[in-house]
Amino acid sequence: LILEPKIIGLDIGIQYIEGKFNKAINKNSEDITESINYLCSVPKIIPIKSRLEIRGVVYLDDNSSDENKINELIDIKKDSTQQKNLKFCAFHIFHCNINQFQSLQELKSLNFEIPETESTKFLSDIEIYLQCWNDEKLFQKYPTSGIILKINSRKLQKYFGENNISRHWAYAIN
Repeated sequence: LILEPKIIGLDIGIQYIEGKFNKAINKNSEDITESINYLCSVPKIIPIKSRLEIRGVVYLDDNSSDENKINELIDIKKDSTQQKNLKFCAFHIFHCNINQFQSLQELKSLNFEIPETESTKFLSDIEIYLQCWNDEKLFQKYPTSGIILKINSRKLQKYFGENNISRHWAYAIN
């Protein structure tokens, strides 16, 4: 299992075509490309010459959990000092055949910020990690509302399946 922070922010999907930033959409399938294009933490060019689609979250760097403020800042169409507090953290590559750990490493190699993670093979460890999160000793870098448990095995991920709305191999706890 991979444990990641459940970051409070705006979930978005980003598409690259021929290595160039092409499109960004929010969870309501609204095109927010123009706004996301101004975020410094989103690479404009990546060294992949095919189509790549990733999922991540835009969050406030000051550990604020105000989603309304994030939505207001994302609507700013130019690089302002306020928008510099917005960061993008990538955590999933769509349509790939690698496990979660490898996916995160690939995103990191493409210059994306990835979430801090922990891993375990034992379900009994989950309670310990959850207690550490409740005691604010885990994932302090981000505004969080819990922990996401993800199955790392690609074979098991395919077995449990996923769709555009959810991944049946990832589970949020708090």
